[in-house]
Amino acid sequence: MKIKGFFAIILTLILNGCKKNEATIPVPYDLIIEGGIYTNSKRQYIRLSKPISRYEKNLPTVKNAIVIINDGENDIYFKETEKPGIYSGIVENNKNFFEPYTLTVEYDNKRYTAVDTLTPVYPIDLNYIPASAMMVDNQVRLNVPKHNFGTLWSQQWLILPEGELMAEEHLSKNYPFSYSHSYGTPNALHPLTQKGRVLNLAPNSLVNIYKFSLSAEYSAYLYRLFQETDWKGILSAAPGNIKGNISGNANGFFYTTDVEMQTRSVNSLIGK
Repeated sequence: MKIKGFFAIILTLILNGCKKNEATIPVPYDLIIEGGIYTNSKRQYIRLSKPISRYEKNLPTVKNAIVIINDGENDIYFKETEKPGIYSGIVENNKNFFEPYTLTVEYDNKRYTAVDTLTPVYPIDLNYIPASAMMVDNQVRLNVPKHNFGTLWSQQWLILPEGELMAEEHLSKNYPFSYSHSYGTPNALHPLTQKGRVLNLAPNSLVNIYKFSLSAEYSAYLYRLFQETDWKGILSAAPGNIKGNISGNANGFFYTTDVEMQTRSVNSLIGK
């Protein structure tokens, strides 16, 4: 599942699932909230949208909300950007490791809050990159699975070919993130059909590798979320309702993440 409209689309799947009388299914949430704190930029972004039904094509966005992030000492008020539903602000203290950040959203006379704690990312080590590379027809074929299991720490990754960098505002982008889960495979009796992507690159080319820390709460939430989406079989029951860390009648997850980026030769990934 890509990042654009991530929680709203997931919520649609959860709400509609395998039920037949879809037109009568109520939408139980007022808002979907996504975004958080990144340490590689002081400018931060929050996306607000409304849940969608299966029959809606466009993601309903939220205007005129009050969006505030507290860094432990200061309230930072976000402003609406030119992109519908996306709010932005400068958080100078974006590296308060092991400290909580608090999001407050006020909309339609209702107040929603969420808290997440920033944990440091472990440095990128060539001994573990969640991708495999081999030479095929004088090119390097890089296989990047979406999910890996049983790692020491849960992490999020983004591997991009030379010339591509992650945009500062990426909530409206379609980046192919991948995940290393500290939990085991969710269904050992029925192996998963692995999702992923393949890049065919010149042997002398470079790749940009991003690594993101995940708080324990956010990691557990993502694992539950993927159990209801990516890891569901065709005979599985209707998806369950996965609640994030947003208070009140809203869903989604406000997260904090430390980011490291390294540029590596694709040749260095062969045999890893």
